[in-house]
Amino acid sequence: MRQIMLPGSQSGKETCALDANTSHYLVSVRRMHVGDSFEAMDETGARFACTLLSDEPRGAKLALVLVSSPEPPAHDSQRIDDERRLRIALVQALPKGQKFDLIIRQAVELGVELIVPVITRYCVGIDPSDRTALKLERRRRIIREALQQSGSAVHTEIVAAERLESLDAQLSSKGFDRDHAVRILFHESAQKAPRPLHTLLSGARNRIVIGIGPEGGFSEEDCAAFSRMGFAVHHAAGPVLRVETAAIFAVSAVRAIGSERDIWKA
Repeated sequence: MRQIMLPGSQSGKETCALDANTSHYLVSVRRMHVGDSFEAMDETGARFACTLLSDEPRGAKLALVLVSSPEPPAHDSQRIDDERRLRIALVQALPKGQKFDLIIRQAVELGVELIVPVITRYCVGIDPSDRTALKLERRRRIIREALQQSGSAVHTEIVAAERLESLDAQLSSKGFDRDHAVRILFHESAQKAPRPLHTLLSGARNRIVIGIGPEGGFSEEDCAAFSRMGFAVHHAAGPVLRVETAAIFAVSAVRAIGSERDIWKA
């Protein structure tokens, strides 16, 4: 566990009670005692200096001091640095079984900021409506565990599964609207004049949306819907990748090319 995650939003609070697992880790594994200090992050991305007030192995309590908030920095130079940071959203058509769990963990490790599961025509693993809240909480728990294990400084958010009809509004509400983000649909087969990834990422926009299909791929209707939302199609030449491999390949490729854009454009 490389960093400690605090539940929910802790902004404005002076103390925090930890769950049994985190308490056990701090007290029994890390051998921390009352008065020991460390840094932690809550689920909004705010960071805190923490001091152990109680070292109960299943109910530790912390004193909190806010170190940094998730809001954009006020200083102009800091705001410019923040705007230059590559911000990635993953739109993942729901795969079947436990594959989505792996995709979520790996996306967190790669610094994906937003994960939006979507339901497309060939999706098999559709979330039952009566279990939506349970599924979402389980996925958020996976994110918390991955953030703690990886130590990623990027807080990853996941939302409930969307239909394509509401995807554009969801992305826009999270800061990935088509006017400020590059939207790329990774397609398993070559389409008419697919655009190279370097070309798609050569502009000044640092917000990137990546669309990945389910095991059965995208239908023509799916592709048309993505096109209306401003997604450009990209096809990576080579063998057809499994859905869990495709998602991580796409995020890794975008991250590598985008983060070195100033070098290869020079």
